[in-house]
Parts: sequence; C-alpha cells; structure tokens
Amino acid sequence: MLNLPIRPALRRHLTAGLAVAAVIAAAAPRAAHAEPPRFQADVDSNQVLVGDSFIYEVTLGVGQDQVSDYRPPDFKGLRVLSASRAPNQSTQMQFGGAGMFVEVSYSWRYQLAAQQKGNITIGPARVRVNGHELHTSPVTVAVGGASANTPPPLPAPAGNTNATPAAPPTDAPPPEAADGGSFIRLVTDKQKAYVGEAIAATWFLYMNQPHDKYDTQVEPTMEGFWTEDVTLPNRRGGMVLNEELVQGRRYQVGPAMKKVLFPLHAGRLTVTPMEAQLSRVDFFGTAMRSQHVRSAPTIIEVLPLPKEGQPTNFDAANVGTFTLARRVDRTQVAVGDAVTLTVDIGGHGNIRKVALPPSPKLDGWKTYDPRVQINVDPGNGVEGTKTAEILLLPERPGTFTIPGQTLDFFDPASGRYEQAITTPIAVTVTGTAIAATGAGGASGPTAAAGAGIENVIATEIRPIHNRTELRRELGATFLRTRGFLGVLLAPPLLFGLVVFGFGLRDRLTEDSGATRRRRSRKKVQAHFVAAEAHRRRRELAAFHIEIDRVIRETMSHRLGVPVAGLRMDEVRAHLAALGLAEADADRVVALLEECDRARFAPGSVPSDDAALGATLDRAVEAVGLLEGASRGGAA
Repeated sequence: MLNLPIRPALRRHLTAGLAVAAVIAAAAPRAAHAEPPRFQADVDSNQVLVGDSFIYEVTLGVGQDQVSDYRPPDFKGLRVLSASRAPNQSTQMQFGGAGMFVEVSYSWRYQLAAQQKGNITIGPARVRVNGHELHTSPVTVAVGGASANTPPPLPAPAGNTNATPAAPPTDAPPPEAADGGSFIRLVTDKQKAYVGEAIAATWFLYMNQPHDKYDTQVEPTMEGFWTEDVTLPNRRGGMVLNEELVQGRRYQVGPAMKKVLFPLHAGRLTVTPMEAQLSRVDFFGTAMRSQHVRSAPTIIEVLPLPKEGQPTNFDAANVGTFTLARRVDRTQVAVGDAVTLTVDIGGHGNIRKVALPPSPKLDGWKTYDPRVQINVDPGNGVEGTKTAEILLLPERPGTFTIPGQTLDFFDPASGRYEQAITTPIAVTVTGTAIAATGAGGASGPTAAAGAGIENVIATEIRPIHNRTELRRELGATFLRTRGFLGVLLAPPLLFGLVVFGFGLRDRLTEDSGATRRRRSRKKVQAHFVAAEAHRRRRELAAFHIEIDRVIRETMSHRLGVPVAGLRMDEVRAHLAALGLAEADADRVVALLEECDRARFAPGSVPSDDAALGATLDRAVEAVGLLEGASRGGAA
C-alpha cells in the first residue's frame, strides 16, 4: 500500500465530495415495491326486485405485474344491460419511509337485471397475473317479487306466435352508431305497456372523443304521454360517464336525460328524436370543434286496459300498485268544531294523476272540498304520496260513523284489478246546537247585569239656612253687577235645557221602528267599515266574520228573532217567511256558506283583492235585499 502525500486543499475537496455522496445515497428512494394482487367483485345492492337493474363491478389491484386472460363470470339467470368490455385503468404511486409504492387498478363494470325470483349466485371472475390464475368470490343476490316498473307478460297479436321482446338484445348494436360518430340513444325498460303504466325512459349520450360542453337543441316530443322528470346523478355538477365498447369502438357513455312516461291512450305512440350539440372548448370558452348528435325515433305499443273485471267508471290513471290509509285528528268533538279527515295514497304509479276516492257524506255534517298535497320521489318519478285533507263540520250531536273508502287500481304486474279498502271511523259529537246570542241586541247575563240597579239619592244633604233680613252691603253690590242678570236668567234656561234633554232621551230610547232602523244601520255601517279594514290588511277570516255578522244582524232586525247558530235550511225558511224571492234567498245563503268556508277551510276561498271586493259588494247588495223585503209579502 502506497502512502502518497495529499495536499490540504485536495483533502478538503475529497472530504466534501464523500459527504455529499453519503447524503445522496441516504436520500435515494429504495426499490419500488407493491402489495400482493387484490382481485374482488362487489354489487351495489344484494336485494333487488325482478326487472330492477343493479351494478356488478370487478376490481383488480396489482403492482408492476403482467395481467392477461380476463374472463367475466357466468351471468346465468341475469340479463346484461351494459358491459364495459375494456377495463378502466388507473395508476397510483405513493412515496414514504418504506420506499415507493405503485399500484395499478383495473375495473370491469356490468349493469344487470334479474329475470326471475329467488337467490341468484354470480360465479367467480378469473384473470391471470404473472401466469398465476386468480378468481373472485361468488356473490349472491336475493331477487324479490316484480317491481312496479316490470312489464307484465302482454298478449301477442293475433296470428303472430313470436312476440316482440321488451328491449333489443344487449349484443345488438344501436342503429345510431352505424357511422362510428357520437350519438344519443333512447333506452326504455319496456316497448309494450298498458295505458297508464309507467315506462322508464333514459337518453344516453355516447361520445367517441372528449367534449367539454353539451347543449340540447331539440327536446323530444312525447305526444300521448304524461311525463314525469327524474333527477339524474351527477359528479361535481357534471355528467357521470362510463366507458363502453360498441362495435369495436370505445365510447364515453352518460345519461343526458331521464323521464317516466305514462301512456294516456292505446295505440302506437312515438317519441321523437332528441338533438344536441357537443363542443370542445379552449381555456377562454371558445369552441374549437363541434359535433351535432341525435337519437332515433322510438315507437312504443300501448295496449288498452282489460275489460274483464274492470270496475265501473274506472279511472285510467289508477295503474300501478297503491295503498290507501286515512286518519282523523280527533274522534270526539263538540258541535261546530271541525274534524280533519286525512286520506293518504302511496305506492308506484302516476301519483299526480291518481284519482282520489269520493269524499264521505254524513247526515248532519258539512263536507268541504279537499286540500291536496303531492310528493313524488325525484329519483325515480313513480314513487310518492298523495295526501288529501277533508274538513268535516258537525251540526248536531250524536255518534257518527265515517264510512270506509275504496280505491280501485290496475296492477300491471299481475294483470288484475285490485282494490284498497279502509275501515270506518267512529266520531262522537257532544254538546248541543249553537245557542242563539241575540245578534240584534243584548241578551243573556250581560243584558241582565244592570236590571236590579236603582237610582238612589244621597241622604247627606246640606240644610237650607234661612236669614231674616238681607244684608244691605251685599245686596247693593251684587245688584249692580252683570252676574245678577245671569243668575236671574239661568234657572229658566237650565229648566228648558233639562226638559229638552229628557224629551230627546225619551225619543232616542223609544223602541220604535225608526229607532231600530237607525241602530241597525249604524251597526251595519260599523261592520262594513271593519270589513273594509280587514280587506286592506288581507285578513281573510276576520273579513268574512264581519260579513257574516252584518247579514245575520240585518236578518235579526227584520225578523225580530235572533238567527245566529241556525242551519242553512232554517235560514232559508226564515228568508222565505220574510218574503224574499227564492233567487235572492239563494244569493244570501251562498254568501253565508262562503263565510263558513273562509273560517274553516281558508284555502278553498280566493283571497285576492278583487275577490274580496266582489264579496263586499255582494254583502252590500244582500243587506239591501233584506232591508227592502216585506214580511209575508206585504209592505
């Protein structure tokens, strides 16, 4: 070994170089490594109905390995709606203290539909990784009864033994893809349906190259259908895209629009094409290239509802599966208190158009028009509830039974007419008829409160002191003043005023026809002023209460008997006794019934300013009719 002399400067450079080399060696990443291969299969739902679609996805996670010979499972008993024959691939790299981790993920996605009821087991998928075969675990899916969207077996046309299938085979390429460009494809869950049956329709956009902007130019027309919009899933405000292989070409596929169609009449109904514009834009939003796409027209055969077993006056909108339930807010009320009967219809079908059962009719009760509220699931357009609130007002006491209600509907899955039935509801009404309160004048305890009060003169009266003579100095001074003249004239003036006041009081308190008319007109004017104030403030209930009072008080004045609390048939009899014409009596009764509806069912009475003004004019006219009426037809 040779020991050569090294200069100090060179020694310092060598030491620094060795230190840098050591740092680089320590910071250099270790050899990349990967976890063992991960190969698994999953479904988005393990419980489905016959005809419902679900997603089956196979995922493979490997490192820098060689993947080959992928074989999908055997989908026996299932219908393949769509399949991504080429896998979606993504690479993930991670740096850490243990070195660099690399994983490549492959995924195959299938949209399947069950065709029969029972437990269906999807067998394993297979793939080779570095020459070794891997397989997934079997997946079991429980398939229940047919869903509302599953078409029933429809009869084939006469003379034709080969019925048209509900949808084209999945392997058959769509005609829109003949030229290899982008296109729109309408996919329906059935091509034959009954009148009123739900048809799920989805317009899929197939793009053969990336695009940034999608604009609908021509909406499809669906004449002969009632349509319901369905909310589509989105990813960060955009369309959810999947890869699909069509005729050997790769497409990015995503749903552009989805609706539920309900046929309104039988026959061959056509859905016209949908047209859109696809664009690739730059950073500033300027279109670099555009492509016009459209769908093909689709014909759906609609069959009429079977006549066998069809109920009388059956509504064609009641097609699907429905439930009927109802309840009351209370089962014991007093006379004059309202009872709310709530009727709920739920299930699958055209919820917005399903016909409500007729409102129950009860003797001795008033029934108002129902207030309807509809709630449809935006995710499918065929599920929801329809709620009707019916106001019932008892007019006499007793125990009553609200009869049961029925809802007839046609179930397309079974091909039969069904019926939903509710049970009767017992309601107890307590109390008596509304007591008359004397609208034309005070009565009852209030009027009698001061009946026993007497006018009493106080006993402490100062005695009169008599003088024998008038003091000269006082008399001489007072006689020369103006006060003496006032004292002299005051007694006769005061006496005259007292006499006039007593006479005026007697005239005002005299119970004559003119006096009663004056009092009635003052009350009528006060009520109309109050009603006008309520109208300006949009106080609907208070406005109609004033109108009801002015009508009834005018009737009480003309008849001489109280009419508050009377039923409408009794009011009509009093109007006839008053000599009012039948047409005029109908107008007065209609106005009183409108006031009742405004108090107990505000939603059934218009509340705009013009309607309230018209009601006020009708009230003025009714008061004029009552004032001008002659008792018994005699003036």
